[in-house]
Amino acid sequence: MTYFCKPLLLLALLLTASGGPVSAGNPAAETNPIRIGVLAYRGKAPTLTRWSATAAYLSGQIGRRFEIVPVNLNEMTDAINSGDIQFTLTNPGNYVSLEARFGASRIATMQTREQGKTRVRFGAVIITRADNTAILSLKDLKGKSFMAVSPVAFGGFQMAWRELIENGIDPFSDFSDVQFAGFPQDKIIHAVQNGTVDAATVRAETLMRMVEAGTVKLNAFRILNPQYEKDSALPLSTRLYPEWPFATLKNTPRDLATRVAQALLSMPADHPAAQVSRTAGWTVPLDYSPVHRLMKTLKIGPYKVLRQTSFSAILKRYAGWFSAAAVLLLFLIIVNGYISRTNHKLKHTQSVLRNEITERRRSQEALARYRDTLEEQVAKRTEDLKQTNSSLEKSRIALRELVRITSAPDLSHEEKLARLLDTGRDYFALPVAVLASIEVGGRRICRISGDTGLVPGHDGPLSDTCVARLIERNGEPLDIPDLDHTSEDCCGCQQQGWKSYLGAAVMVDGRIHCTLEFAGIHTRHQVFSTWDHELLKVMAQWIGDEVELQIAHEARQRHQAEFARVSRMNTIGEMAASLAHELNQPLTGAINYCSGCLRMLREGNANTDTLTRGMENAVEGATLAANIIRRIREFVQKGDAQQSAVDLNHAVRNVATLVMHEARRHEVELKLVLDKDLPLIEGDMIQLEQVVLNFIRNGIDAMDAVKSENRVLTITTQYNNGENVMVSATDNGEGITEDAMPKIFDAFYTTKPDGMGIGLSISRSIIESHQGKIRARSLAGGGTEFFFEIPIQQVSSS
Repeated sequence: MTYFCKPLLLLALLLTASGGPVSAGNPAAETNPIRIGVLAYRGKAPTLTRWSATAAYLSGQIGRRFEIVPVNLNEMTDAINSGDIQFTLTNPGNYVSLEARFGASRIATMQTREQGKTRVRFGAVIITRADNTAILSLKDLKGKSFMAVSPVAFGGFQMAWRELIENGIDPFSDFSDVQFAGFPQDKIIHAVQNGTVDAATVRAETLMRMVEAGTVKLNAFRILNPQYEKDSALPLSTRLYPEWPFATLKNTPRDLATRVAQALLSMPADHPAAQVSRTAGWTVPLDYSPVHRLMKTLKIGPYKVLRQTSFSAILKRYAGWFSAAAVLLLFLIIVNGYISRTNHKLKHTQSVLRNEITERRRSQEALARYRDTLEEQVAKRTEDLKQTNSSLEKSRIALRELVRITSAPDLSHEEKLARLLDTGRDYFALPVAVLASIEVGGRRICRISGDTGLVPGHDGPLSDTCVARLIERNGEPLDIPDLDHTSEDCCGCQQQGWKSYLGAAVMVDGRIHCTLEFAGIHTRHQVFSTWDHELLKVMAQWIGDEVELQIAHEARQRHQAEFARVSRMNTIGEMAASLAHELNQPLTGAINYCSGCLRMLREGNANTDTLTRGMENAVEGATLAANIIRRIREFVQKGDAQQSAVDLNHAVRNVATLVMHEARRHEVELKLVLDKDLPLIEGDMIQLEQVVLNFIRNGIDAMDAVKSENRVLTITTQYNNGENVMVSATDNGEGITEDAMPKIFDAFYTTKPDGMGIGLSISRSIIESHQGKIRARSLAGGGTEFFFEIPIQQVSSS
């Protein structure tokens, strides 16, 4: 639960924090720079080069000046003691020590990019030459030479140290030679390649970087103690550990730490500061308990005290007393041995003869029994091996199918769940599988695979009693091969005619969310094997991952829809005066026509044709006003995104109607250049109208400084060579500066004095959710063009 609670508490704190600069409780403190101590493991100059852009980014976001202070381990301790730094950026091992000694607290974890994917954990490799047949595993390293970065390098030695210790290798006593070469790590890999040392350890990405650069070949090395982690595609010899944390110190003001965390978490992965620092931005702080376990195993850092309570430490401290006791004990043993030897010499001679006779008799009997049962044991062992191999092969095929299903990009959430259930039902050869929610007040069947006639009338799990047992077993499978002869109370199952039961709990966010159950109409002779149970747990875990991803996806969609609706409400509020004028004209006309008709009726001048024309004009004006109100209500209505066939020309015309008076009030000529052959696309009409409205209003505002006779805003739709559908808005305003252009789609960035900076950011989210691209460019003759494109694969003929 620690892993989930801490990020959630931090996110709650960030959401409630204000977005402005740190308040100046002390005017003098505002002028002092905020100093970040960064572990300079490659030297101070490279450290300044790498992280100064991040300090500049924080200065711009927070409103205070940030400085990078490159330090080594001892200098970092001195800087914390003297209060010279307020934040630290260091490796996970050093952070754990600072957490224990000085109360440091992580507020963000560094992200890096690995083969196009964002990574928050890293590991190390232990390598030897591929042609070195004398070293095939870690245990073969005894008596060999070894090279690493430094004894205090977390990724460059301590990760591998833990794996060596757990495999019975002490690097400081079992190796013939241990060399610490420092940085860069490339020379360590070359040392193995050249045969200077027998084996070495480096960070995993260092090896892959050299492979990708063509400096070395991966097949020239053997990866010892290979590990397979789903979070990494790199070759590994160690567990994965969380990346470098950005930490605040105990005396740093809480609101300053909150704003720094907010700024770091808001940094885009492609931000220039992230590119300079060779990161992919920052994420919520991870759980660093794996680092604690490593240090506890090695008895280093905050766990160094464990060495003082070990047997070897006690032996060293009281060596004199132990030596005296040993001498005394040895003397007593010699005396006792002499006496015993004299007394038992004869008895020993007699007993040896008796024992030889007895042992020979026993050996003859054992040999006879072994001869009689040897063939039976061989046959049984052969059958066991066949069954084991069959189970392993069956599990391998099932796992391959599960991997194919969960990694298929073209399958929806529901399709993946259905295929996972079908695969499990086929694997266990059971006729029905049920995935059921067990939420309080909402127990229901989410998905059924197989014979639905076996679960008539069910609206929840197959057996509430079995579900209770699954909860008690903390998610371990419940396997009942014969329901007729079991001590379990599974009356619900037996009433349906089921004869066997198999179930597992599906965990989501650290708790049981639903159950995965299978039922059979025939009894089984025995429970499923351990391999089968492990596969069931893997299947339940993958279903839990799918459900958790779906929950997160739905939450993001709801958040984006609500955020977009707030933006639309804000836009309509800003256009209130123009919309009121737009409504006033047809309503005033309708009132005038009705008043004229009433006057003619009172005066007795009831000309039917004149009255009819007057009432028709009044109805026409009222209908126009009603249509405007209807379009406003549809534009700001609250609801989930509705995917349907959308005519972008129709969407542009709707928005043009809403903003026509706004354009006239700003003396802007609104030109529509619409492609009559534009196909329909699959999307959300309201969201796409919101993007067009943002384009138009930005264009109108951009031309305030231009002479009124030159204010022209052109809206264009275009079908581009069968590849995509494009909508653009071109103004002839002053254009966008080169400095502002890369940031115009960032959240809360605006060049308007009264702007919120969310319109274009929401527009980008909407277009990207339609698998499209949104861009802006300054025109050579002045002005700006905003446009978005939706690829042709989104176009629907419906």
